[in-house]
Amino acid sequence: MKKTGLTLILSGALMAIAAAPAFAYTPQRDQRQANERHEYHFKPENKAVLQKHMPNRSHVDWNHREHLVAGNRLPSGWHAHIRPVPEAVIRELPPIPAGLEIGYYDGYCVVYDPNTLEIVEVLDLQ
Repeated sequence: MKKTGLTLILSGALMAIAAAPAFAYTPQRDQRQANERHEYHFKPENKAVLQKHMPNRSHVDWNHREHLVAGNRLPSGWHAHIRPVPEAVIRELPPIPAGLEIGYYDGYCVVYDPNTLEIVEVLDLQ
């Protein structure tokens, strides 16, 4: 009986080892996860909520600000200008993918990757 139990354990271990490559690292899986992480879209009704809570809208020079576009990077000096979106407002938005950040920047609401500074989604709050 002991021999049969040991045989079952060894057989199970061998099957697990044989199946391991199916779960191994693949660049395609990482790329798919990165693409999913960089997919985010505001809903039309989000603009009014974000406008209401945006700090210092009166200080934005609407005619002379940088034009932000999804797919581009945040401009230099962005740290000094970005402001956090309140947690209560974030709860009203579509869920932000893990690893991304959201903030107000010069009249925009921006979802961005803090590691690459890539702008994932941008909403002009003018």
